[in-house]
Amino acid sequence: MAGKDFWQQKELLDLYMEGNQLVKADALCQELLAACRLAAGGKGQEAVLPDGWQEIQLELVQINAAIVIETGDMLRADEALARLSAAGEQPYSIFLQARIYWMQGRCFEMLSLLEEYFQVDSGRGEVFFAQDSSYWQVNADIKERILNLLAHGYKFYGLSQLACSCYLQSSRVVEDFPVRLLEYSNYLFNAHYLFMPPREYLQAHLGYGRLFDRYGNVRQLRHNKRLHQQHRKIRLGYLSPDFRQHVVLLFIWAMFTCYDRDAFEVYCFSNSPAEDKYTEYIKAHTDFWCNLSGLDAMQAAKVIYNKEIDILVELAGHSQNNGLPILAYKPAPVQMCGIGYFATTGLSSVDYFLSDRYLITDSCDSMSGESCVGSEEARIAESDCFVEKLLVLPHSHFCYVPLAEMPDLQGAPCRKNGYITFGSFNNFTKVNDTVLCVWADILHRLPESRLLLKCSLLGDREGRELVRQKLLSLGISEERFELRGFSQPYLTEYYDIDIALDTFPYPGGGTTCDALYMGVPVITLGDGSHGGNFGISLLKNIGLDACCAASVEEYIEKAALLAGDMELLEALHLGIRNMLMASPVMDKAGYMQELQQGYRLIWQRYLAK
Repeated sequence: MAGKDFWQQKELLDLYMEGNQLVKADALCQELLAACRLAAGGKGQEAVLPDGWQEIQLELVQINAAIVIETGDMLRADEALARLSAAGEQPYSIFLQARIYWMQGRCFEMLSLLEEYFQVDSGRGEVFFAQDSSYWQVNADIKERILNLLAHGYKFYGLSQLACSCYLQSSRVVEDFPVRLLEYSNYLFNAHYLFMPPREYLQAHLGYGRLFDRYGNVRQLRHNKRLHQQHRKIRLGYLSPDFRQHVVLLFIWAMFTCYDRDAFEVYCFSNSPAEDKYTEYIKAHTDFWCNLSGLDAMQAAKVIYNKEIDILVELAGHSQNNGLPILAYKPAPVQMCGIGYFATTGLSSVDYFLSDRYLITDSCDSMSGESCVGSEEARIAESDCFVEKLLVLPHSHFCYVPLAEMPDLQGAPCRKNGYITFGSFNNFTKVNDTVLCVWADILHRLPESRLLLKCSLLGDREGRELVRQKLLSLGISEERFELRGFSQPYLTEYYDIDIALDTFPYPGGGTTCDALYMGVPVITLGDGSHGGNFGISLLKNIGLDACCAASVEEYIEKAALLAGDMELLEALHLGIRNMLMASPVMDKAGYMQELQQGYRLIWQRYLAK
C-alpha cells in the first residue's frame, strides 16, 4: 500500500467511524492493520508507508477495539485485548481494555485496571483522581467514558455512593449536551439506592431541569387548542424504550391492548432500536407506531408534534434510554410520566405524574387539588416532592400482566424442610448494608431459618465472595445461606423460598410481582416516599396488609410472625396467586377504566384553561 493510498484509506476509515458504518470501517481497519504488520515485519512495506505510520498503528488498534465493543464481538475480544496490550500503555487504550473486560463479564478486573492506572481514591465515599493521574491528560469525552465505566462497576458491586459520585462527575465534565443529560439521569436513578432526605432528593431532580436552562437552548413547541378540540377521540401518545421483552412491559401491556377504541386513539413512539415479537404485537394492536431511535430530541419531538398528540405519556422517567429530553420540547399540550420511574422528572414541561392512593400520604395536609375526596375515582393532587401534579388512581397505578407461561404452584417448602427459608431475587444493588443487617437480625431471631439470595452479582466470583464475607461478618454461618447466580428460567426457584424479603429504600418491582404470582408472600417496608411505597401499594391492593411494615422493627416482627405459622404459609403459597389475579393489580379492564377516567380528567382541565 503506497503512502498516499494509506492516508486516503485512513481518512475514509474516519468517515466510516463518524457515520457509524461499522461493517465497512471494520473491513478497512483490518486492511490497514495488515499493512502496518507487514511494515513492522520489515517486508518491504516500511519503504512505502508514510512517516509516522507507527503512531497511526496505535490509533488503528484502538479503532479495532472500539468496533469490537460496539458490535459486541465476543469472538474477537481477546484478540483486541492482545493488540491493545502490545501497543503499550496509553490512557485511551487502558479504557478500551477495561471496557472489553466489562463486555466479557470480568467486572473485578475492569475496576482494578481503571482504579490502579488512573490512581482512583474511593475511600471517602466519593471518587477522586490523584493530581498526577493520567485521567487529567485525556479530553472531556474520554473522562466521561472512564467515569461512566467506573460507575457501572461500582453499581454492580452495590457501591451505590461511589456510582452516584461517578455519574454526577461525568455529567459535569462532558461537553455534549445529550450525554450530559444521560449521565445526570444515571445519577438520579442510582440515587434511589441511597438513604437520601426527601428535600435533597427533590433538589437533585430539580438540577435536571436546570441543565436545560443553562445548556439546552430548548424552544418549546406551541399548540393550537382549537385544533386539538376538533379530534373526535383523545389522542394518547406513549413514549418508551420498552415496547419489547422487558420488565416494564409487564406493567404497561394493558395500555396498548385493553384501551377504549371508541374514545381513544393510541400512538406508540419507541426510542429504542430493539424490537421483538412483543413489539410486533403492539404495532398490530394500536393505531400508530413510530420508532424514533436515531433521531435527536428535537427531531423526535417534531415527529410527535406533527401527529397532534393530545396527551403524551413517557414511561421511562430517568431510567435507561428515557425520552425526557423529548418532553422538554413540549410536543404535546398535556404531558405525563409514570410506571418506569417513581419520582419527579424535575422538568417543568411535564404536567402530571401517575400515582395511586397508596403511594402518597392520603391527607389534604400533604396534597391539594381537585377531588381530594371520592377515592373511587382518579383525582389530581399536589406533592412537595414533585414538580408535576399527581394523577392519583383509586387503586393501583399499574396493571401486572405476566407475558410468559408461568409454572404451577407448589406448597411452602418449610413443610418438607422443617425450617423457614427467607429469600430475595432482587438486583443486589438494592441490597445495601442496612438491608443485610436487618435480614441478619431476622435470621438471628429464628436460629433454624435459612437465607437464599439469587442475582447476577452472585454469578461473579469476586461478587459472590464479597456477599459471603458480609454475611459471615454479620454472624450468619455458611450453612445457613445459599448464593445463586442469575439464570433463566428462574421462576421455579421460588419453590425454594417460604418468605420473600423486600429491599429498601428501593423496593422490588417485577421480582415482587413474580414472587407473589408464584405464591410466595413478601414482607415489604415503606418509607412514606412515592417510590419507597411501591411494595406497600402492591401488597395493599391484593389484601396483604399484614405483610406491610412502616419501620425496621415492624419489618422484623412481621417476618418472624409469619415464619412462626407454617400452616398459614402453606395456605398463602397455594392462595396468593388467586388473590393477585382477583385484585386491581391484575384487573386489566378495571385498571384501564380508572386510567382512562384519569386521562379524561386531565384533558378536560387543559380544555377548560
